[in-house]
Amino acid sequence: MLAVMDILQFIKTNVDRHSYKQLESVAVSTGVPYGTLMKIKTGETDNPRIKTVQPLLDFFSRKKKRVAA
Repeated sequence: MLAVMDILQFIKTNVDRHSYKQLESVAVSTGVPYGTLMKIKTGETDNPRIKTVQPLLDFFSRKKKRVAA
């Protein structure tokens, strides 16, 4: 199982890889507000709540699996 810091780094890395425009789609797909994604991207939020982390972890994990396949 991944450590909390590994999960947060995974999310931060994936958010950083997306453009501002792409983050709009991530927000729609995950239900995480665009403003929250922007706070993660800019570092304003470095410890997001579980209700934010879980949908992003699910989204980016699925995306990673699709790319690997």
